[in-house]
Amino acid sequence: MKTNIRIGIALFLGCFIVAITFASMSVYHVSASDGGLNLPPSTIVKIEVRNGTETFFNTSLFDVPSGYDVSNSTYPGWCVDATAQMALSPATHDVILYSSLDPPNGTLKDQRWDMVNYILNHKKGEATNIQNAIWYFINFTDSSAVPPETETVTWEIINDTAANGTGYIPTFGQIVAVICNPVSLLPPPEPVQINIIEIANPVIPEFPLPAISLGLVSIVLFAVTVYMRKKRLVHN
Repeated sequence: MKTNIRIGIALFLGCFIVAITFASMSVYHVSASDGGLNLPPSTIVKIEVRNGTETFFNTSLFDVPSGYDVSNSTYPGWCVDATAQMALSPATHDVILYSSLDPPNGTLKDQRWDMVNYILNHKKGEATNIQNAIWYFINFTDSSAVPPETETVTWEIINDTAANGTGYIPTFGQIVAVICNPVSLLPPPEPVQINIIEIANPVIPEFPLPAISLGLVSIVLFAVTVYMRKKRLVHN
């Protein structure tokens, strides 16, 4: 009788602690995805843009220090500022990179990057449809860049994003928008577009060691209890 009680208690504790473990993993997973990109801090890098086919731009990065989540490579790119122009390759532009999951305070912070990240992870249609949907949510003006009603696919993207994109945070392996914010020592003749590039979210969810330790302890306790019960039954 006492053995059965001990087994029941051990089983209950094991299930309870394992449940806490998985709950903790879930919570940590969300927080790990929130602004965890490793980008060069306040470092000016260069970008060179070309017109894309499947994306609005093909954006090449230069002068990126090693050891970060971006490198001197070419990335899918999009425009998020419909009010400005940008000279294409071979022209280059100085920018500072910011994660759209944790943009700096000010104008960039106030934008709907959750909507942009949702769009990039739920693409449909052609590059122009995706680009126009991005401009609808972010264009740094007081009003949206409203596409014509004839762009039915663009409006499907917009309506889907409006219904499901609020608070969206890409998880591990999904696309995250990295903001290429133009900087210049001297005022340029014309404003330069703010751009974004796509990178795969490299933030791997880590599991809280205390929760895992408690879970393992509960499993070991349960296994020992079952073993002792079997041992007593053999001796009896």
